[in-house]
Amino acid sequence: MATIASVCSMCDRRHLTTLSSNWCLKCDEALCVACSQHHSLSKPVQDHKIISIAQYRSLPSFVPDIQQFCILHKEQYRQYCMKHECPICHKCYKEHRQCVDIVPLENVVSEIKTSESLRDLEQSLDDILQNIKRFRADRDNNVISITRQKNDITMEIDSMKMLINNHLDTLKEDFLKELDKVCHSYSDGIQSTISSLSDQEKEMEHCENEVKNMKKYATNLQTFHGIRTIQPKVIDNEMRLQTIIENKCLKNINIQLELDYKIHEILTSVRKFGSILIKEIPSHYTNISSKKNQQAQISVPKVMQSINNISVEFKHTLNTKCKRPRG
Repeated sequence: MATIASVCSMCDRRHLTTLSSNWCLKCDEALCVACSQHHSLSKPVQDHKIISIAQYRSLPSFVPDIQQFCILHKEQYRQYCMKHECPICHKCYKEHRQCVDIVPLENVVSEIKTSESLRDLEQSLDDILQNIKRFRADRDNNVISITRQKNDITMEIDSMKMLINNHLDTLKEDFLKELDKVCHSYSDGIQSTISSLSDQEKEMEHCENEVKNMKKYATNLQTFHGIRTIQPKVIDNEMRLQTIIENKCLKNINIQLELDYKIHEILTSVRKFGSILIKEIPSHYTNISSKKNQQAQISVPKVMQSINNISVEFKHTLNTKCKRPRG
């Protein structure tokens, strides 16, 4: 964009410092309010378009950089070469002497703002913007759906984990009940053996004391009869001990855990909770919509026809008997 002067160019040439407020597009100069009014009233330049500095700043950056004067000859462009599709000044005409279609530049650009090319460009821009908005909305919705699907999958995993944990808790409770039942069963059997041995122990301790006392204080005859009395008890307890051995009541009971192999498979065979499947579904917006029935080529328009461009060619003479032709 051309550098915007902060002072009026016309006042500056008169060695005056006046803040600029407007811009002449053809002169490519900054103007103050007073010079803008004089500029509009002067006949040679009254067709120049003057806009505010703010409006000038709003133009696309490439528009003010478009040269309105010939770079080679420093003259304003007045004509347009249709062959080379470029504006030319009157001095450039010598270089384009062989070109057939040299037309006034004004004929080319005078109606450009109402031309079909500009309408097509505006329609194309509107179509593209609408497509961009539709595509972006579609992509935004896809991101939202991915987030929703992620949450659904997370909830599904948590639900499955809860079911697995509940199932394992149920298996644990059932197993502990069975373990408690087995332990009680074997413990009761061992306690029964212990109770029987306790009774035998007391009886044999009593017999042992009786033998000691007879040995110390009884007569030989009393000791003789005492032995015959105690001896059957000893034999009976010995047989009871033998019965305990035969009934395998002295076997040590060791309780161990043997996990179901399927439980082990959860830790060994099951390596992950599941697989993430990506399914690509075509979008509803795979086609680019356009309000244009036919794509127009955006280029420099042809010369706008006017009555000054119309030429008359003689074809033939009409013979008429009308003496007073009218119309």
